[in-house]
Amino acid sequence: MNETEHKTCFGKIFPRRVGSGDPMGKVFSIRTDESHGMIQSKPHIETDIKQWDACRKCPEFESCYQLSMATVAMETAVANHC
Repeated sequence: MNETEHKTCFGKIFPRRVGSGDPMGKVFSIRTDESHGMIQSKPHIETDIKQWDACRKCPEFESCYQLSMATVAMETAVANHC
């Protein structure tokens, strides 16, 4: 489909499928404390500032960020439609 070579982390700034699946992205991750009884824990967003700084220095950052945001938008649209 695309012959352009990218780093393996390309487009993975945010976690995949927020709420289900892997809660770890390259920069942002979601931590949920263990639930107690019927009370469900709220998720906490964690940011790896050192990794963010490293990502910002990458020559592919703009394109990577755009793909990461587009992926989140698409997953949100699909989740809201189903």
